[in-house]
Amino acid sequence: MTSLSLQLKRLALPQTDPNLFTRKEVASFLFEPKDAATMDRSTFYALAPGIEPSLSEFQQTLFSSSSLTLERSVQSKETNRKLDHDIGLFLRRACPYFLLRPTHKCLEWLIHR
Repeated sequence: MTSLSLQLKRLALPQTDPNLFTRKEVASFLFEPKDAATMDRSTFYALAPGIEPSLSEFQQTLFSSSSLTLERSVQSKETNRKLDHDIGLFLRRACPYFLLRPTHKCLEWLIHR
């Protein structure tokens, strides 16, 4: 491998890794891993808007349309800390609704992202 190709490999962003687009199985709460691997991001996102009304405060953060294109790997530490906090808060508040289908759909979105 040439020096230039080694440098380019080190500079490659994690979300551009070709393995991300050719996975045979994907972690999923609602679907079989092989089936989930055939679904794109927008399919998973389409599930999430059925959020439980009492959890609607997360509609503008974790489940907003901007979360569809957000790549955590290129965000600042502060942004990732905020996301971690919001996810933890959502999970704690979702506990009473865990058996409801809308909560399952929200969890599926968070797992996929």
